[in-house]
Amino acid sequence: MADGSLSQFKATLARKKARKEKSQGKFDRKKFGFTNSDAPTECNFPKLSDSELEKVKIDIRTKAKSERRREYVLFVLLLIGVLGLLLYLNG
Repeated sequence: MADGSLSQFKATLARKKARKEKSQGKFDRKKFGFTNSDAPTECNFPKLSDSELEKVKIDIRTKAKSERRREYVLFVLLLIGVLGLLLYLNG
């Protein structure tokens, strides 16, 4: 019985080692220039006044609205083209 429990213990250690290697990844992170992901990212955004912030928000909203409109028109044209092609092939 003692041999069985020793082999089970060795198997447990092997599984633990395999899990550790899998979690650490295949390659050496220091060699490939990975940085610590736990460090907070620093962004140097300019400080804006309330009026400037509102202008930026309005600008972003108008750009998003025009982009949505452009995508909608493209979708409608594509849908018309596909439907026309289907009618042409069936007709």
